[in-house]
Formats: sequence, structure tokens, C-alpha cells
Amino acid sequence: MKLRYWALLSLLIAGTLSGQDKVHPTSSFTINFDLARFKNNDTTQYVEMYIACFPHLVTLEQTAQGFSGFVEIRLHMQERETGAVVIDNRSLIPIEVADTASPGYRTTLVAQMGYIVPGGSYELKVTAIDSLATSRQDSLTLHFNITPVAEVLASSDIEICSNIRKSTNQKDPFYKNSHEVVPNPTLMFGPANHPVIFHYLELYNLDKEETYTVKTVLADASGAPLQESARKRKFGVKDAIDVGTTNATKLASGRYRFQVVLLNSASEPILRREKMFYAYNPAVIAAVPSGAQMMETELSGLTSEELAEEFGVAHYLATQQEIDTFAEIKALEGRRDFLAKFWSEVANGKMGYGPINRQEYLLRVKKANERYRVLSRAGYKTDRGRVLVLYSEPDEIDRRPSNEGGKPHEIWSYYTIENGVTFVFVDRTGFGDYMLVHSTKRGELRDDSWQRLLQ
Repeated sequence: MKLRYWALLSLLIAGTLSGQDKVHPTSSFTINFDLARFKNNDTTQYVEMYIACFPHLVTLEQTAQGFSGFVEIRLHMQERETGAVVIDNRSLIPIEVADTASPGYRTTLVAQMGYIVPGGSYELKVTAIDSLATSRQDSLTLHFNITPVAEVLASSDIEICSNIRKSTNQKDPFYKNSHEVVPNPTLMFGPANHPVIFHYLELYNLDKEETYTVKTVLADASGAPLQESARKRKFGVKDAIDVGTTNATKLASGRYRFQVVLLNSASEPILRREKMFYAYNPAVIAAVPSGAQMMETELSGLTSEELAEEFGVAHYLATQQEIDTFAEIKALEGRRDFLAKFWSEVANGKMGYGPINRQEYLLRVKKANERYRVLSRAGYKTDRGRVLVLYSEPDEIDRRPSNEGGKPHEIWSYYTIENGVTFVFVDRTGFGDYMLVHSTKRGELRDDSWQRLLQ
């Protein structure tokens, strides 16, 4: 495994010095993550993982050359059915800057890692740790399949990048098939950061004699096309790559789909790949869909601060890119427009959760705050509050108080979600903060031996 680094321009803010020996960030620690799967052989795929970390969010200590720190990346990947672990790795990404006024302090650092993985269905847990302040962490869990390429037309995932150019330097850490391919794990584009979307796609088992049409499409979040371009290509080889550029400067802030469609000589689509990305462009006002327009009217009486507070309680349904984008929007109208489109998406189902309308979501937050507040922590921020907000009232709650030395716990049952799921919460500290220790819901924490935690 080889770590690869590249500095990319980003709109970031600085931290603060404490004394003269350390820089302590003033914002939460976070990373961005993306991956792409490529053909390796008949039984495996090569999985590239891309991580973006931000020096201004990392605790740094003073050195003779300036300031330095580390981001620790932990990767744990296992087969979902058998539990077999295929990746269990820890790596350190060094962060070094001359000082907090240098351009390097406001850049995005990209690390790239590659693994050969056999076919199967996998769960990947990515944890990032600020090594000089280990309580500052960020994590995410992904589920995906590895499907080795057979003797049929197929492709890799789309890798959307900050830059791609011809290269003969095979020692370049981003060298790939005669190109330098620089990933953009933030998936954020726009005139202020990355005005051009570069894409890289590998195509397998092509007909050498066929003349294909490669069509690239920018679509809105619902999939409606916004702009298209097409190119005729006769690849002349069995396996080939397609690279291209698409201007993103005219897109309004929001979420979009980047699509590559391959058509045969009869203009029939025979392969389609898609990648979600985000645009930030406050200078362009987007046309608001009718559902969002109705929502915008509903939000019209709220101040800018109230809109920010409302988006804060809705963060369970927001991606990190959406959180970052909203943080950049200061104007009242911009925040109202963003939140209107956000609630419109939530009402249609978002982040794998079922449809929830704004009023229902906020009512759930109110109930969670009334029932599950712990000390100074709002109820919706507790584990039981989060589950109530995202999945509504359980069909049954089995409350089990402390007895025979065991810790108090609750078992929540939902009969209509995934043919029946449960959530187990245990008061592990004795202060009434019931923590989620096990669930049979896909994507939630699972620990089949949770009963040991009652002792």
C-alpha cells in the first residue's frame, strides 16, 4: 500500500495559536472520502480510496521548520455475510506547514490508497484521528459490492478529479495509464475552487471495430439533464480509457449528478455510469423546483440565524459537503433557497431514509428534546433521540430497569422497517444516557454480543 499526496486549492479558514508551540483548530475535525473500483483480474477488483484532509483542522506542534502534525487513517473492511476481514490498516498522513500564514495552511491534502479485493459484498469503516488531539475524530461507514469484470462490456467507476493531464512520469504517485490523474475527494466544484470537472473512466471488453458515442451529462439531483456533450470514438482496442472535461462555473450551489453514457453505432445506450458531486457558486441563483418553491414560502418567516439553527438539527440527513456548503452561505435568501431544496429532497427520501416532511421531522426533534435530554445535551443529540428523529416512534419499547446488578436498558422494535428491526440502548454510565449498543437495522451499529455490556 502506498500513500499519495497532492496539494489542492480550497476555501478554508485558519486555526489559532495557543502560546507559541501549538496550533489548536477552532473548527471541528473532518475529512472527505471517495473511492473508485477498477478491473484487476477475473476474481478481484482494484479499489482506490481517496482521502482529503485539511491542515487548518489538524492540531499542529512547532518544529524547527515550522509546524507539523499527523492525521491517522484507520481502514477496516469486512465481508458483510461472513465477517471476514480483508483490510485492517492504520496509516499516518503527515501535515507540515511553514506557518499559519503560508498558502499550505489553507490547502487540501489528498491521500490515495489502493487495495486488491476479491468479489463480494463489503462494509468499510473509515476513521480519521487528529493525532495530537485524539478526541478529535471523524468517521464514516460505506457498503458496496466488488464484482469482478467478466468477458462482457463493463467499466470502472467514474473518478472525478481536480486535474488530469498526459504524463510519462511513471514515478508520479498519481500516474495511471499515461496520465496524471489527481482525485478530488471533496467532490466540490465551482468557480472559486475547481471550475472544471475532469473525469477518468476505464472501459473493458470493447468491440475494436465499433464506433461508439461517449456522452457526458450534467444532471440535477433528481436526474433531469442540464447540459450534455457527445463525442464519437473508435477505440480500436479491447480495454481503453476515456478522459474529458466539463465546465462547472454556471452551476448554482447544490448537488448534481455527473453521468457518462456509452452508445453503440445505432445510438443505443449500452453502458451508463454516474457520480454525485456538489457545486458551490453563490453568484448563480438556481431555478427552484415547485416542491422546493412551496417549501421556500414555508421558510419565509425565519431569520438567517433561525435557518441555520434548523439546518443544524437536520444534520443527520445532510452530507458533509452540504454542511460545508451551507456554512459558506451567509445571505438570508441563499440560506432559505438552500434549505428549501434540502427539505424538498428529504420529503422524497434522502441518505437511504424514507420520506420525511419538514414538519414531521421537527416534531420528532421536539419530542426527542422533551424525552431524552441528558444534562446539557439536547435530546435529539442522544442516541435514542437520533433514532426517534430518523425512524419515528417505535412500535414497541421493552424497558428493562436495573436488576441483579445488570445495567438498565431498552429494546426498541420497528415491525415495518426491513421486515422488522430492533435497537438496543444501554445506560452504561448510570446517568440516564442510554447509548446505542446494537441494532439489526442495516447501516447501524451491530454487536450481537451486546449483552456482555449489561455487566
